[in-house]
Amino acid sequence: KNPNVEIYNPLHPMLKRAYSILEPIFKSDVITSSPHGHNLLGNPSEDKVDKDDSDTSTSSTWGHHLLSTLPDCASAVSQSLSKKWVKDGDDTTPAEKWEELNRYLNVLIGKSLSSSSTKKAKQAKNMSSSDKSKVELWPIKQVFKYTYPRLDINVSKMQNHLLKSPFCVHPKTGRVCIPIDVRKVDDFDPFDVPTLPQLMDELNAFEEQNRTDSEKDDNAKTDGTNHRSGGSDRKKVSFEWEKTSLKESFTYFQKGFLEPMMKELKKQERVKAEKLAAMTGDF
Repeated sequence: KNPNVEIYNPLHPMLKRAYSILEPIFKSDVITSSPHGHNLLGNPSEDKVDKDDSDTSTSSTWGHHLLSTLPDCASAVSQSLSKKWVKDGDDTTPAEKWEELNRYLNVLIGKSLSSSSTKKAKQAKNMSSSDKSKVELWPIKQVFKYTYPRLDINVSKMQNHLLKSPFCVHPKTGRVCIPIDVRKVDDFDPFDVPTLPQLMDELNAFEEQNRTDSEKDDNAKTDGTNHRSGGSDRKKVSFEWEKTSLKESFTYFQKGFLEPMMKELKKQERVKAEKLAAMTGDF
């Protein structure tokens, strides 16, 4: 979203490759009205565009916010598509709108012309090379704006930003940083990770349930029955995290990272000791 970040023609091969990877994600997850989408080309009634990014001066509805970011030389495209999309009966998806928008822009700059595009061809001929470049790079800028990975220098150098260590807690949201199973990365939702209040509630609920089960066991013994509520099994937990929703994350961290790392370290120590023994003849 930094307006000072610019890209230029010809596009670097690395950026071309990045665009080919990121544009499908942009179409499927960003411009839609999905839970984490920005609704840039979605239904106006489901608009989620950040107010700081909005500019309603060139867009008749917030749902078509993306049109308002077009260069001034492409205002005709913005007006044409805005009128077309707000008509009753327009049921095109955000992805289809994105493709249509790109087609209009290509015609505008003369990259895609049909036999009926004489007027557009004349307009493209009269357009300066600078304006053509702006229009051509505009889709790439929009995709990079919302999807290109960013590095925040403060996150790397300031201690209060070092939240990537497993099981650190974000000071504002209270969310716990948990290890991610790379085999299930597509199922990971950062908004579903445990929070401190949630963990406190889970600990209290565990203790309350444990207390209730213990009372049932005591009553069963008094009555002379063999009833067991399972409370004795619940007391076998060794760590507090086993009582919470962090159990799965801790278990994965132990088995998927710590234990393999310890095995590798022991293997390296064994190999080092064997080499030393071979050199000294001390077998």
